[in-house]
Amino acid sequence: MSLSTFVLLCLVCLVAWYIYQYKKTSAVLEDKAQELQTLNQKYEALQKTLLKRGRRLDVLLSSVSEVVLRVDKQGRVLGGNTQAEMLFGFTRVSELPQSMLLFYRDSEWIKAFQNAVSNLPEQKQLPEMKIKGRVLLPRLAALSESEALLLCMDVTAYTQLQNKQQNLLENLMHDLKTPLTSLLGYARSIEAFDNDKALRHEAATVIAQEAKHINDLMNSMLALNQIDLEVEQGEQCDLNLVLERVKQSLDFALKQEDMHFQLETHPASAVVKLSETDCYRVLMNVVENALKFSPKGSTIRCFVEEEDKYFAISIIDQGHGIPKKFLSRVTERFYRVDKVRGREKAEGHGLGLAIVQEILDRDGGVLHMENTEQGGLCVQLMLPK
Repeated sequence: MSLSTFVLLCLVCLVAWYIYQYKKTSAVLEDKAQELQTLNQKYEALQKTLLKRGRRLDVLLSSVSEVVLRVDKQGRVLGGNTQAEMLFGFTRVSELPQSMLLFYRDSEWIKAFQNAVSNLPEQKQLPEMKIKGRVLLPRLAALSESEALLLCMDVTAYTQLQNKQQNLLENLMHDLKTPLTSLLGYARSIEAFDNDKALRHEAATVIAQEAKHINDLMNSMLALNQIDLEVEQGEQCDLNLVLERVKQSLDFALKQEDMHFQLETHPASAVVKLSETDCYRVLMNVVENALKFSPKGSTIRCFVEEEDKYFAISIIDQGHGIPKKFLSRVTERFYRVDKVRGREKAEGHGLGLAIVQEILDRDGGVLHMENTEQGGLCVQLMLPK
């Protein structure tokens, strides 16, 4: 065999070997490509399954009354129950997951949230969230290796109650401070100037007045407390009899001020869905206010009209009325408008109209106030039949 023939034969064998390796490699690559395609299909199927399970979980969580969000290990929002969708507005974004910062913009809270996410599966209590007038107390808990639940308990009512109690305590302490200071001061004056008859008389008068103020305040506080506790079913009373009782109770005070309480129109029969005690409290507080802020010699007029579901009682005084900007606040506890109603000295404790409002709210009544063209105040009470 010649050298050239041998070289040619070697080249043919080499080409054949390369062709064989190429086909073998191509077959392997094709198998790997098919495996990769299969893996991609499985991955897509798994993603769809996880998405479907996530949605099912969101639907399941929608039966929970509290706000619940699903988040991933990066702190992104994956979904949430119906309450979360409504509160955080998931419809604003085209698709999830999205950064939590898109839904709640508070840098300090986001920092605490990211820290809690990085420490999963350890559960973390997060700072409270304030959004759309609601106060939420969130807690982060691991759901799986890749997801966690942000459970947001709505503590709005509890927070409002705490604030209300705190304000009530502060106002009560403030309201008690002045009369108690007067009582203590005049008591010491009696000790120091026991022989001064005029001073003893003045001190006794002031002590009696301040003691009455404190007693009235305590009675009003007790009445407010009873409003929440006394929820009587089926209570009713005769409105006309209660009005007569109010008129008799204030007869002496009216004569002292040379004033008149005039019941101008009323139905022959008027039975309302309030207990006699509560009906008396409501009417007495309104008429006492009218008496307090009306000039001497004036008349307090009262109309009772029958409507579809209510008896409407309109009590109109001839005082200075209340500036419009204060009308929405006069039913707040301890809120006084003595000066704007023409009295420099505060005579009340700011609880009368609060008692009226809270009784009516509880029993389905309505309170409406407006100034008359003549300058007085018209208080309309809608008491349910």
